[in-house]
Amino acid sequence: MKKLIIAPGLAALVFVLIGADIPKNESAQNASNASVVKKKCVGYTIIEFGKGVDCNGDTVKLVKVNNGGQVLAQ
Repeated sequence: MKKLIIAPGLAALVFVLIGADIPKNESAQNASNASVVKKKCVGYTIIEFGKGVDCNGDTVKLVKVNNGGQVLAQ
């Protein structure tokens, strides 16, 4: 009885594992290999004191100014 329950389960597991490695189309692979083009961005989001993230997702250094704000380090 256990063999009747385990055999289809193992067959389904093998089917799922084999299907996971088969690429569906080549355009999805080419999209993942494409290089990232950085655009010119203005502004940043402060994530902690002295650090920010610009619109490209890069971490930027911020410095304190006299009025208590923070600006990009030059």
